Amino acid sequence: MHAAEFFSTYGNSSAAPWSGNSNYVANEAALFAALHDLYGDAHRPLRPMPSYKEELTSRLLSERVRTYLETGVNTGESLMLGRDLALAIGVDPAPKVPPGIFDKPPFRLVAKPSDDFFLETFSGDGPDFTLDLAFIDGLHVFEYALRDVIGCEALAAPGCEVLVHDVLPRRGAEAARHRFSRAWTGDVWRVPMVLRHFRPDLTVRLSESAPTGLAVISGLDSRNTVLMEQYDEVVAYGLGLSILDFMQDRDAHVAAV
Repeated sequence: MHAAEFFSTYGNSSAAPWSGNSNYVANEAALFAALHDLYGDAHRPLRPMPSYKEELTSRLLSERVRTYLETGVNTGESLMLGRDLALAIGVDPAPKVPPGIFDKPPFRLVAKPSDDFFLETFSGDGPDFTLDLAFIDGLHVFEYALRDVIGCEALAAPGCEVLVHDVLPRRGAEAARHRFSRAWTGDVWRVPMVLRHFRPDLTVRLSESAPTGLAVISGLDSRNTVLMEQYDEVVAYGLGLSILDFMQDRDAHVAAV
């Protein structure tokens, strides 16, 4: 399956049917206590580690990286770190950046959902760039983050790495698909789990970078279409995983590579 066909078939540029901007519950502490009593959902902080921004910054400042893509620009803080690159693309349907900041090269600010961006990139004559690094920090929902990984791999240059944010929730409730707590990772934790299962050729390292971890994916191959061809199976497998099981084995998942 070609990437354009994939995003034409599976891309969903509309908002997810669940909300990442819901009103928070009135008393989180009482809810968390109830979830703990019912399901054993305890708060399990990560080890004290530097911020994910440090791991991202070290790569953006590396001589190896000349092209960069970021999904989920928000205020543009991390995208601005790419100002000395040959190309730094930011994709976000509603970026909160000051006007004029990203209007000139090396920046391309694309105010669209990432599904639309990838569909347009692979349509027609195809992309005019490859990627050395990508950072996925958009909608905190498994399928959307997975499609971002698929799109980034199809653009990957040799040696490309993809970083996925928010893969190590500190309690099960923090990983809900529908947001109801202030601290929220969504169910992006499913992404590295399905990659390890369906793509053992990749190296998927889980970093305990504060506050909620990074997946560092390497060994990418722009010619590999396994995730596109088996997308329905991959999604079904991922949605069948249990967050409580994941939390119980989280440290083992971090240690495994």
